[in-house]
Amino acid sequence: MIKSKNYQINSFRHLNIHLSFAYLRIGLLSACLFAYLLIGVILAQRARAQETFRTYTISPPTVSQKLDPGQTAEGTLKVINDTDHDLTFTTAVKDFIVEDTIGTPVFLPNNSLSNKYSAAAWLGVTPDTFTIKSRARQELNYFIQVPKNARPGGHYAAVLYTPATNVNVGGTGATVVTQAGSLFYITVKGPIKESATVTKFFANGFQEYGPVKILTQIKNFGDLHIRPQGYITVSDMLGRKAILPLKENNIFPQAARDYENQFGGKLMIGRFKAELLASYGVNNNLPLASAVYFWVFPWKIAVIVILVIIALILGSMYYRKNGFKKPSFGKKSDVKPSEKKTEAPETPEAK
Repeated sequence: MIKSKNYQINSFRHLNIHLSFAYLRIGLLSACLFAYLLIGVILAQRARAQETFRTYTISPPTVSQKLDPGQTAEGTLKVINDTDHDLTFTTAVKDFIVEDTIGTPVFLPNNSLSNKYSAAAWLGVTPDTFTIKSRARQELNYFIQVPKNARPGGHYAAVLYTPATNVNVGGTGATVVTQAGSLFYITVKGPIKESATVTKFFANGFQEYGPVKILTQIKNFGDLHIRPQGYITVSDMLGRKAILPLKENNIFPQAARDYENQFGGKLMIGRFKAELLASYGVNNNLPLASAVYFWVFPWKIAVIVILVIIALILGSMYYRKNGFKKPSFGKKSDVKPSEKKTEAPETPEAK
């Protein structure tokens, strides 16, 4: 009876071992199958990404023309295919404006911009559809016809290139996009209003550490885009100066543009003055100026230094007063051992 029970127990043990190995094999096969499928999906996504990731370069990205009313002008544009695939494009001419403070152009639907700044109707481009072979380029001809009654000032349009698939545009600062273009800044000669002002010239009034960011904003109230030129001078309390150039950017009419400069290193101490001196206009003779003051002081380090100095002063005062004597923690007798009186022992009284 005991042998049969032991035999049953051993049979159950062998069965459990076989089942454990079977489950382990199933788990390993499932893990391998999942890994295989995952690798296949990743490779397929990479292949698809490589298939659709293409680049092209536009030259020039901007075109500037100064023309009289009724005058014409012409020129060429280039689109370069930097990929191993053929690319097909269609072209369109759109008006554009700038509404933010970083100069981002906004392309507008046809006939949606007033004639005050519009130039899309003046501009033509050929061909309007083309295919560029791999590593090749396509030249386009543009033609500008300014109406005789055109308003003096700035007029703006863009030639947009729309590819058949999403591509990566080189030379325009864009990544994967569906449209890119050449921006046209057309100035019609004549009497115009030129007006701009510094709407912001700011730095934190107090900082513990540098560097210090100096923020500038210039707004154009005129009829023509402007391109201010100038610099920021930063001087300290000792009269030392540093020159920070102002980046040259176009500012669209009735729009503002932000600039950012950085001054100094991490450790700085004192009061500083920053002065903006710039100019703008057709003749670059209209001034822009502003000034701001700011402090930089590492107060935490200063507190530690002051505490150390106070501790040194107190230690010096104590040394001058007490020397190297150790402080006494109990009273000692002022009488020297040799000066102690010896008393004679009492003699018993005679009875």
